[in-house]
Amino acid sequence: MRKKLSLFLILCLNISFCYCQESFFIEKDRKRTRINFNFINNLIIIPVELNGVDLSFLLDTGVNTTVLLNLNPDDTLSVNSVEKVRLRGLGGEDHIEAFKSYGNDMRIGKVRNPDFPLYLIFDEKVNFSPRLGVPVHGIIGYDFFKDFIVEINYARGFLRVHDPKQFRKKLRSYSDVPLQFFKNKPYVTSKIEVDGPPQEASLLLDNGLSDAVWLFSDSMNIMVPEKSFDDFLGLGLLGDVIGKRSRINSLTLGDYELQDVTASFPDSASVKGVRLFEERNGSIGGELLKRFNLFFDYGNNKLYLRKNKFFEEAFNYNMSGIILEHNGFVVLESYVSVPQGNQPDQGQVFPNSPAPYKKFELQEAFRIVRLRKNSPAAMAGLQVGDILMEVNGRSAYRYSLEDLTKLFSSQDGRRIKLQVERDGRQMDYMFNLKKML
Repeated sequence: MRKKLSLFLILCLNISFCYCQESFFIEKDRKRTRINFNFINNLIIIPVELNGVDLSFLLDTGVNTTVLLNLNPDDTLSVNSVEKVRLRGLGGEDHIEAFKSYGNDMRIGKVRNPDFPLYLIFDEKVNFSPRLGVPVHGIIGYDFFKDFIVEINYARGFLRVHDPKQFRKKLRSYSDVPLQFFKNKPYVTSKIEVDGPPQEASLLLDNGLSDAVWLFSDSMNIMVPEKSFDDFLGLGLLGDVIGKRSRINSLTLGDYELQDVTASFPDSASVKGVRLFEERNGSIGGELLKRFNLFFDYGNNKLYLRKNKFFEEAFNYNMSGIILEHNGFVVLESYVSVPQGNQPDQGQVFPNSPAPYKKFELQEAFRIVRLRKNSPAAMAGLQVGDILMEVNGRSAYRYSLEDLTKLFSSQDGRRIKLQVERDGRQMDYMFNLKKML
């Protein structure tokens, strides 16, 4: 059972403290331990236990600090906050207010840090859970990776955490890629071919990014390809990230060359906050990294990779123009027949006959929160705020957000039938997915 959370904030500003800030370690001096994860929209969600409370965190190599967010006023966490800070992030050039907390007990499977520092963000607008359809209470990256050799097996859905001092596995079948670190974030030098000859680019390894590649068009001589379209690219700490979506001819990572790769070019205003501090040409995200089995060895500045079953998959994108998020629950009505002689449930009254009775159920709801201009869905008449009721003749609640994301990215020309609820009315729409690139 998940323990009841209680908020305990102690604001101790302008006071000096001394903390040992121990590293993570594998309990009982084990050589390694396995951690299963949920893989949703190309992102890794891992179970954590923070101060005795079960939570879910996004595992993100693109962050250098651990952030706790989405604290519910009724179910919040017992932590010690000692100083107010301001953080920058994607989605704008402003700062976001946060608190830095020390001395927390963090566990990830059999991995533990009893004196863990993290940041707390109390802003209801910073909420990734509705877009992923599962609870996400925080983000962790460098603090976890720095103490281990971390193996990521996307195909089988697990991490294996290795004690570097006891690591004996031979990685001769893997391609090794040097890592460079800037502000505790891992970078690789990759060759990319956009429209002209191949050129080297410094790219952040960011498995907390669901896209394949982001490129900054104001760096080097990187230009947005002529064949592109305006799109919503993602959700950052400071708001939505918008820009152009396109394809590049190729990207080389280690010994592997990937071709016809989907690439996003974020608007300069969306990334201004991070570009002020980081000299890079872009990022490599989960849609590309999932095609490899990976070993991150931060201690030796190495990444080891070997292609897996996803390597040959085409790089796809959302061809519907619809962005959905989880939107609570809807009440569904149905009719159930009561067999002769059956006793009714407590509180219900039925005639002693097989006549049907009305049944009410709560089911998950999905709402359209963004709609790309001139997209197939927009041209068909769908609107922001519509609640999905049926998808291709099946109740929408039978799908997960991950299922719907895959459906909308599946095949050029595929027919999609949606029934939505708008202002209390149910309305039917139909459109075909359209390839833009």
